[in-house]
Order: sequence, then structure tokens, then C-alpha cells
Amino acid sequence: MSASDLRPIVVAYDGSPQAQAAVREAAHLFGGGPRPVVVLSVWEPGLMNVVMAPAPGGLGASVPPPDPETIKALDHTEEDHAQRVADDGCELARSLGLAAEPHAVRDEASVAETIVRVAEDRDAQALVIGTRGRSAIASALLGSTSEGVLHKTRRPLLVVHAPEGDERG
Repeated sequence: MSASDLRPIVVAYDGSPQAQAAVREAAHLFGGGPRPVVVLSVWEPGLMNVVMAPAPGGLGASVPPPDPETIKALDHTEEDHAQRVADDGCELARSLGLAAEPHAVRDEASVAETIVRVAEDRDAQALVIGTRGRSAIASALLGSTSEGVLHKTRRPLLVVHAPEGDERG
């Protein structure tokens, strides 16, 4: 096996059925050898601030911002959750015969940019990501991580659609 064959595959993993399908497809296409697979979960610092922030224009209930220690504790909880998700994805990957390692990483810009940065840092041979297959309108309103990765990466990208019967938007 050549050195390029041992470059890792990065699989974006959030625990969703789409991410599980991405791991399964990675195992199908890239399994059967010593190639490392990085099961990547991205966590977003300050996520609870966004959830707790009052609505624009003063609509809705006003919730006082959490104190810095609470924010730190919430971020730690998010990081722990991301690590558990990566560990679960890694367990799935290993059960399918992949030489997988979990990797939870803090989002510094956007989830898509973070995924691409990790793939660059690891010199990944390819990226694998699941998608919900949202409509163009839903993707425009809600954003699409897979679409963001597609536009930002120069690496080969495998986008795995939602499993049959699980195409929630």
C-alpha cells in the first residue's frame, strides 16, 4: 500500500441517521485495510447563548445573559457531548472494520469551515459527510453543512444522502 493510501479519510459525524449512513458508506468504499478514518464531531462554543438570546426587536421573553462561569460550564458540556458523539461514531466505524479514531473539535468559524480545516490539517485523502437532502428553500433558510463543505474544500468529497424513509428536512 502506498503512502497516499494511508492518508486518512475524515467522516463528519453528528450522530444523526445521515451521519451513520456516511460511516457505513465510508466502510463500504474505504474499508478493508489499515487506512485511518477520523470520525469528526464539531462543537460550537457559546451555542447556549444563541439559544437563550432574546428575539430581535424585543419580541418574546427577555432572558438575562448567563454569567461567564455558566457559559464556561455550558461550553464544557457541549465539548463533552461532542466527544461522546465522536466516540459513538468511532465505535460504529470500528464495528464495520475501519481503523477509526474519534476527534471532537471546537468550531472556530463555521461547522463547514472547521470540517475542511481538519481535513487539511490531517492531509485527508477524502471527506465523507451525510446530508438530509433538504429542499433548496430549506437549505437557503437553514443552511447546509454539506453544501458549505462542498464549496470550501479542494479534497474529494463524498456526500451520502439520507437513508431511505428518513429524509426529514
